Amino acid sequence: MNNPDKHSWAHEVSALELYPLIRPCFEQGLLPIRSCPAGACISDAADEGYRILYLLQGSIQVFSLSYRGRRILLDEVSAPSFSGHISRLRGHSFDASLTAQTDCVYLEFPDRLFLELMQDPSFALEFYRSTSRRTYYMYHKFLGLSLFTAEENTAMYYLLHGDRFRTGTLDSMSEEIGISRRSLCYILKRWQARGILSRRNGRYQVADPPALFKLTEQIRLFYNQLSLETNPPHS
Repeated sequence: MNNPDKHSWAHEVSALELYPLIRPCFEQGLLPIRSCPAGACISDAADEGYRILYLLQGSIQVFSLSYRGRRILLDEVSAPSFSGHISRLRGHSFDASLTAQTDCVYLEFPDRLFLELMQDPSFALEFYRSTSRRTYYMYHKFLGLSLFTAEENTAMYYLLHGDRFRTGTLDSMSEEIGISRRSLCYILKRWQARGILSRRNGRYQVADPPALFKLTEQIRLFYNQLSLETNPPHS
């Protein structure tokens, strides 16, 4: 990891809503600014502590390994936002690794300082407010993989990320869905045989959208409930 020039980022940091809560620490040099290139591992599952960071630029992918050694994409975090081993704060651990999806710049919170800041109710409220929705999403993703078939999860993935069927690879899509590459291959071949999917120039295209939409009937109810719980309607 590199240390960008603090003065060049001082304006961006001072403009953060979070800044009044961290200003003394930042001015004393207790919150270093780090940078890393796309593809670099920022923190892996073996790292101790919380490894909390506040992303100033770029995006991070959070991966976990299943018991069978399959890599699963848990979350994608974009600036400005907290990231790190957040689940450990809630008494759990997803054994997650953080990888820079693009070139990243971030504030690094040493564990001891972070725990001191969490004693401030205003800082703790801001931290939990900004991370609770993503943590809830991660729990639901694991639950969705357990409750629904690989085919249902793949169909739902298409509804949410249809462009990646045209631009992604089998490896990247299987990681993002949370299933094995072999399972994804079987599903895509089955969809081609049923006329749901076609393949042109090495890219997949949906030939029968209603049939694919029907496959998501039950899992959509699950994710719609998630949306309602994290974004309740105004009374």
